[in-house]
Amino acid sequence: MPSIKVPCSTANMGSGFDSIGMALSLYNEIEFEVCDSGLEINVGENQGFYIADDERNLVYRSIKRALEETGVPMPGLRIRQTNRIPQTRGLGSSSACVVGGIIAANIISDGALSTDDMISIAAEIEGHPDNILPTFVGGMTAGAITEGKVQYVHIAPPQRLKCCALIPDFPLSTKKARAVLPTCVSMEDAVFNVSRSALMVGAMTQGRMDLIRTALQDRLHQPYRKELIPGFDYVVSEAEKNGALGCCLSGAGPTMIAFLEKDYRQFRQRMNNAVKHLEHKWEVKLLDVCHEGATWEF
Repeated sequence: MPSIKVPCSTANMGSGFDSIGMALSLYNEIEFEVCDSGLEINVGENQGFYIADDERNLVYRSIKRALEETGVPMPGLRIRQTNRIPQTRGLGSSSACVVGGIIAANIISDGALSTDDMISIAAEIEGHPDNILPTFVGGMTAGAITEGKVQYVHIAPPQRLKCCALIPDFPLSTKKARAVLPTCVSMEDAVFNVSRSALMVGAMTQGRMDLIRTALQDRLHQPYRKELIPGFDYVVSEAEKNGALGCCLSGAGPTMIAFLEKDYRQFRQRMNNAVKHLEHKWEVKLLDVCHEGATWEF
């Protein structure tokens, strides 16, 4: 039975709104089996998340969409999902399902799709490439959609880099997080973000961890979204005070990501103590950069 392992991702990385992302070591797993007819989806306990077990299931819908591209008829399927990536927390849970489904479709179609084909289908489903790219190829990516085609560069972050995900116990839908954003921004704010997102790519490429805090600065989304996240400023302040290179929203939030290069365990302990004082419960989870992206085996 084919098995697919798909990492979570942190998108935007401060200044890189809808364009920059990084894969991290928290995974969903998908197993599937082709059968003569019908659909059977086993979602297990999945940490209490609601996951549809019929044709509304995102993995199934992604398989179906990708097979349409290949011309291969939709077979009967048995699918088993183990979802460890929390939903509506800004860690790319939907992208992981989309990517996993498309890879399953490619296995079913005997490799009819190239990596670029799969990325384009995933970006069409998701609407932007910042989560799906690192989920597919691993490491850090910067990408754009041009005339329906995803163009991107892959960056290998320094091996010493580690991330700490600070995950609150309340959800925040992407729709709600986008609704608070302005429809227009000033030239000053646009230049501010362009300069810092370019700095982020350069800093990761050259291992200039001393530039990360500046590169994470943002005026396009975090100043608006932080109002939806009780404790945002406190978490950033405590993370930086306790040794983080910088701290920002992960995707649309509410999870926050602190970037580290040393004293990992001490940082986790200190942040566990710090977030105890907040209104909501926060999980403090150390994660590695996932350098290989999604993997599969037969």
